[in-house]
Parts: sequence; structure tokens; C-alpha cells
Amino acid sequence: MSCDNETRRQDIITAADCYEGHELILQSLAANDVKKIFFCGGTDNFYFMESVAKFKALGKPCPDLITVLHESDAVYMNMGYFQWTGKPQVTLLHVDCGTINAGGAWPEAWHANAGIVVIAGRTPWTTKNELPGARSISVHWQQEVYDQAAIVRQYTKWDYGIKTIENASLIIQSAFRIAASEPCGPVYLTLPREVAAAKIPDGLAICDPDAFKPAVSPQGDSAALREAAKKLAEAQNPIIIVKSMGRHPEAVAVLVKLAEKLAIPVLSTDVFMNFPKRHWARVDKADLQNRDIVLIIDHDVPWIHADPPKTATIISMDSDPMRLKQPLWGYPVHIPIACDSSKALPVLLDMTDEFITAGRKSVFEERRKALYEARKDADETLRGEIEKARTARTISPVWIKECVNRISDENTVLLWDISPIGQGDRTPPGHVFAQYAANLGNSWPRGIGIKMAAPDKMVIASGGDGSTIFANPEAALWTSLKYGAPILYIVNNNNRYGAVQVNLDAYGGSESYAGKAGFNGSDLSPSPDFAMIAKAVGAYGENVMEPGALPGALQRCLDAVRGGRAAVLDIITAGK
Repeated sequence: MSCDNETRRQDIITAADCYEGHELILQSLAANDVKKIFFCGGTDNFYFMESVAKFKALGKPCPDLITVLHESDAVYMNMGYFQWTGKPQVTLLHVDCGTINAGGAWPEAWHANAGIVVIAGRTPWTTKNELPGARSISVHWQQEVYDQAAIVRQYTKWDYGIKTIENASLIIQSAFRIAASEPCGPVYLTLPREVAAAKIPDGLAICDPDAFKPAVSPQGDSAALREAAKKLAEAQNPIIIVKSMGRHPEAVAVLVKLAEKLAIPVLSTDVFMNFPKRHWARVDKADLQNRDIVLIIDHDVPWIHADPPKTATIISMDSDPMRLKQPLWGYPVHIPIACDSSKALPVLLDMTDEFITAGRKSVFEERRKALYEARKDADETLRGEIEKARTARTISPVWIKECVNRISDENTVLLWDISPIGQGDRTPPGHVFAQYAANLGNSWPRGIGIKMAAPDKMVIASGGDGSTIFANPEAALWTSLKYGAPILYIVNNNNRYGAVQVNLDAYGGSESYAGKAGFNGSDLSPSPDFAMIAKAVGAYGENVMEPGALPGALQRCLDAVRGGRAAVLDIITAGK
């Protein structure tokens, strides 16, 4: 550990420039290159309003304070910023209630490996003005809980309480190091008012961020990678199943080379851009029953029920191939390789050369021809579905995907919740960030976070009407408009919780008592007019109900975003 009173970066405020605890903590955030503090204010963290304003007035390096009107949106915006930049930002929450109100954002950030730092106030320790920042209003008694971090401990890599200003810098540095080390993930700190208000003692040391670098991610065991290379090169009917590898954009081109070299089909769950949409090696079904080798890359649920045969060899490349964050995983893995897939794939690719013979090349060519034909047939089927959707009476998800695909290019970032707009034909690596786990309402605020990190990108997010309500649309729009981060948000509005109704259909169908009663519990009609909500907040809003009107409506929304206004397109896919 290297700590000194004068940091080597003279553009960073030193301890001598700080007079209270919140200033020292803010200085530590600036030293870690934090650009945004997503702020949900309260009686515990208001100090940072002062220190940010002070640092700005003095011309000192300092993050922007971004006011966010709902805690889940504040965590999601932080998550989006990290997913684009790979640099942890900070969310400031209000004690236990703000921590709780972030809700589903916690497990989404946890499962998606979002390296974010969240600092929540803690009700003051002292009650009689023994220290600056002691309890002063009645809620300070009501807000104290026995273990505040326990609220989110299952969804964080690390949590800690800052109890004294003397080691606050050390704790901040530890938080950033842990959050950004693979597998990345959220960390949670608690900060009582006494520490925020504490006077800085003379000579207090400030830890150097360069001495607290994130851990270097592993390339993977060479012997295990060689064994995997041999299995893949000699396989008769292999498949690659991938999910979150694309959060390392540089890995995509290597996976394409591997698939092309060995003519291996790739099945991608597109929570990130893992594989080109129209590539001949891409398949839509795993056909696991006929596989002899299955390579799983960064996938938490590679298949459901339809297992590979007992004779198949399962290879997993993952920072956590045992998936320890999932209490009961249960998938067989014969060659588990703990690695950063973006580092392991190039090694694996090169190692396959040793096992490629003339005979194997002929097998690859036959597979390649079969994959070409399968992709050709799948594309022809899709064209038919698109044409049917184009002339249908109501708008279908197929037509929404196609229309978004037509307006998406290399400059477009795509996000979605349950109702996907889908990866585009021209979408480059690093431009897809779909819902990862089970938590609705994340694509909209994450899209705003990405827009703040990449203001030159066109950001398009989407979700069903249920997801849109979960996203706190007024809060998302307000922050988007206030801070000049306009995105297009598309509502796939079918007036229902589709996932809930699908499960009930599978259980009892329309002849069940619930079905005959109108599916109460999943029926959301009459759905809110989301376009009107957008207009009420000052954004552009439009409703569309007919397939032929969708392309023009999308273009008007894009024009609004290019003009600096957030836009909401409410696409009605089912009658109200």
C-alpha cells in the first residue's frame, strides 16, 4: 500500500485542501476517475451537494452530481455507464429506505457483473451532539437497522462500513479495486453522518489509486485449454453456447474466427453482442441431443431440461465456471476453465492448429456447407414472417424488430427488457446491453447512463408496458431531460404481463378459472398512455397502432432525439 500526503497527480485535491469528511471522500472519488455521482438525496448524504459545488467553484476535478428521482434508476444508470466504459461510477443512496427502494436493480447488477460503487448513508451513531453530524431529527431513530448492508449482501461482491474518516480513503480504494476486478460486481458502503461531517485531522494520509489496481484476470490453465482445443478440433457435432462474453467486445472477433475455422455452430443469448446476427455459423436452436462436444462460454443457464447425451463432453469457459453466485446450478462440466474468456479464446484458437488434419478439414467443410444452407433457410423463413407482419392488421414483435433493425447502424446502442427489439444486422460488438436476469425496468435508465457516457451514440431501449412501469418513466425522463441525455424508448404495449400469462396458459389455459375470469393478475388494460406521460414531462411522445405507420413514427422519434429531446414511442400491439 502506498499512501502519502501529496498525491503524484497535482490536479487532484490533496488532503490539505479538504476540511470535512465528505470532501475527502469526494476527493477519493475524483482520484478514481469517477465522472458521475447518481444522487438520491437524503438527510444523510446532502453534504455531497456542498462539496461537489465547492470543488466545481474552485475549478478542482470533481464528478458531476446527477439528481435521480428514483433509487432503482440511480443504480441502473450507474450500471449502464459502467457497461459502456468499464469504469465504476458512484450511486449515493439514502440510508436503509433508499437501499431498499433500489429493489430489482441489485440482482440485475449482480448477475450482469456490473462493477459499480454504491454508498448509502447510515443513521448517525451519536444522539446528544457528541460529534458533528449527530442525530437531529426524529427519522434518525426510525432509520437505524441492525445490519443495513444485510439488505443487499446477497447481491454484492463486498460491503463495508466507513466508521472513521482516518481510513475512509483506504475503504474507498478497496471498493473500486473490488468492483472492477473480474468477475466485476457491485460493492456497497455505508457512511454515517459523523464521518461525512468529521473535521480532517492534520497530516491525514490519502491512498494512491495506482497502488490499488484491479486484479489482472486469468487467461486460463494451459493444459485445460489444450484439452478443450483437442476436443473441439476432433468433435463430430460440436456447438458453442454463449451469453455474456460480449461484455468484452474484443472477444467477438476471436469467437467468429473459431467458429469459422472449425465450422462450429454458435447459439447466442444476446444479452450482449456475442456473435453477428446474420453469420452462417449462427443457429437458433441448440439441438443438444445430437451433440458430442458442448462449449459453454460465460453462460449462467446454458439449457433447460433438454440435456446433452451422457456421452457428450461439456467444456465451460467462465470467470466462475462453477457459477457459485447461483446456489444450485447443477449443470455437468467435464472441463471447467476459470478464465477471462476474452483472454482464453485467442489461446484456444491457436491451440486448435495442432489437432487439425486433412481429414478434419473435410469434416469442417461438410459442416460449413450444412450451416450455410441452414442459415439460408432460416433467413428465408424470417423474410416470410416479416412480410406477413408488415401487412398484418396489428403490429407484431416481428415487425417491431425489423423496423428497429432498419434504422440501427454502427452508431446505435440497443437495450431491451423482456420484450426485445433485438440485435441488429449491423450492430457492432459492445453495442448491445439487454436484460440479463429477472428484473424488469432496467433498459430505460441503463440507456440513459450509456448516453451520458457516450453522448454521440444513438441509444434505443425497449420494454413491455409492464417493464415500462417498473422503469419509473417520469423519473427516467426527468433525469434524461435535465442532463441532456436523450434516448428513444419503445414500449411494446400488449396490455398485459406476458410472462405471467404464458405460465398460466401452460398451467390451465383459457379454460382455467383465471382464464375464464379474464386473466386478472396479468391483465394491464387499460394500459397507461405512455406517449402522454412523455409529453407531460417535456419529451416527445407518439402512439402507433398500425404496421404501416411504424417506420414513419420511428423516424420522427429519432429526429426528436437528434434534436436533443427524449422520445417515447408507445406501440400498441393488443387492443385496450
